[in-house]
Amino acid sequence: MSPPIPDERRAELLRAETRSLLQSPDFVRSPVMSQLLNYLVEEAISNPGQPPKAYQVAVDGLGRSEDFDVQADSYPRVQVGRLRKMLAAHYAAYGGTHQLHIPIGHYAVEIVVDESEPDNKMIGLAASDRESHGEQPPKSGAGAWLDKRQTILGLAAFFLLIAIGLIWLLNGATSVPSEAANDSHDYSLPPKIYIVSANPESGASDNSVGIQNFFADAFASSAQVRLAAARGADIVPDQEQNAYLFKSQLMEGAAGPQANFSLISLLSQETIWSTKIALPNSAADYPEKLGSIASRIGGIYGVIAADQRKHLPDDAMIGYSCLLRFESYRANRDPALLPVVESCIKQSLAVDPLDSQILAAASFFSFLREEASGRPPDPEAGLEYARRAMVRGREDASANFALARASFFSGNCGRGKAFAEKAAELAPYESGIHALTGAYLFACDDPDAMGYLKRAIALDPRGSIMAETALVLTLLAEGKDQEALAFAEQIVPSSTGVGPYYDIAMAMVYAKNDRIEDSRLSWNRLVAAYGNDGNESQEELIRRLIPNPLLAERALKLLRQKGVISA
Repeated sequence: MSPPIPDERRAELLRAETRSLLQSPDFVRSPVMSQLLNYLVEEAISNPGQPPKAYQVAVDGLGRSEDFDVQADSYPRVQVGRLRKMLAAHYAAYGGTHQLHIPIGHYAVEIVVDESEPDNKMIGLAASDRESHGEQPPKSGAGAWLDKRQTILGLAAFFLLIAIGLIWLLNGATSVPSEAANDSHDYSLPPKIYIVSANPESGASDNSVGIQNFFADAFASSAQVRLAAARGADIVPDQEQNAYLFKSQLMEGAAGPQANFSLISLLSQETIWSTKIALPNSAADYPEKLGSIASRIGGIYGVIAADQRKHLPDDAMIGYSCLLRFESYRANRDPALLPVVESCIKQSLAVDPLDSQILAAASFFSFLREEASGRPPDPEAGLEYARRAMVRGREDASANFALARASFFSGNCGRGKAFAEKAAELAPYESGIHALTGAYLFACDDPDAMGYLKRAIALDPRGSIMAETALVLTLLAEGKDQEALAFAEQIVPSSTGVGPYYDIAMAMVYAKNDRIEDSRLSWNRLVAAYGNDGNESQEELIRRLIPNPLLAERALKLLRQKGVISA
């Protein structure tokens, strides 16, 4: 155990390690976590041995109003829990002689010094070696001195290698690699989102505060926005920035209390989305009643992501800009986008080799069928990218889902389901992840598929075309052909990110219900929209558009059997 650190030295180490952490990509992307870390560290320096209470963390560290109720709201505990996980993930990836640690059940930041750890490891190795080979009698005189000298030289060389490795690792963790240094300023981040209430703070009800807290937690779990720290309900964020203002207002409506929500682009100074709903009865109803709004705003194909794509510069290729392009390709499977996205992934990884979401995207491309990418799938590379994504992204939904996808493609449905469920837990209001989880479980004949698909549709009825079409296919697989047809004909094909899924599902559901002409019309629309100009066969088209082999086989078998496509 390290000896006690003098207070002055402890303060220096705490602040130095905090500065290093705040330069790391994960903290750069999370201003709320950065603010909270700074607050807890300064509290640890100013009041050693007297950690702040939950109320102080909420009000002073997270900017909640002074009437914050710690008994009714777990916000500080949840946020400190997120910070604890971020710290653990960071050190799991990069290590470090000095590490910050937040004990479970406390709001105190501690610093752990591991300067003696290499010695302990050497001693452990020496002990195990003696146990394996037996004790040797101690030497004396010149022989002992020579052994000691060799040991010292060996240790010196060992620690020199360790130092070189640490320098390389820390440079990779907190700075931009030299060959990509010129691109670091182009590494785009998701836009900020500010949450404000239009109700006067003095008259803010428990509902008003609870709703703000719900959306703060929901947007904190979204990869499409960065939750901006705000103090008070009357915050006026900087104008003309790439950010959004999410407003809530509780008022009396014609049918009773209602909640009005609006989203304002600070770049254009325009309201780009709004809605109103009946006020939920209690906080227990928030996930069901407000979850669809969180998904609609902060989802992969939500309002903010769509607005960002609309204004995406042609030369924006690194970081979040690349993820926007990737999701466009994933939705539409446009062959012209493939080389652009692959290039931006390569550029992004040159700047930040451990970006969890970029690595997850790279993993996805490794599993594309040859009909889509022009090269055979590389499951080993896909799994390696997914594992690298987990180095810094154990609490990242996309990283967990990358491992789920790798498992599903290898035929390991149990492992795939475990990681997919973890991803859905980390991003509870991301309809896309629920839709994909349901689609993969459907391919595994898992009865839980239906629940995920229905949840995806409930979260974003207008943006979950994948979930809707997968639900159609699930109903077909269960033999509920007429129910599948009735549901399919209610789908609105103008949903965001329709891609080829709609026409494939419609061709199949019409064929299964013996409406062959309608099935052929859907197939012809598919070919016109997504076929290439080469000599691509019908089977090659299906396999290119449907990356899951089992689903592709089911589509081919049904359409051939009904004569929609040639045998």
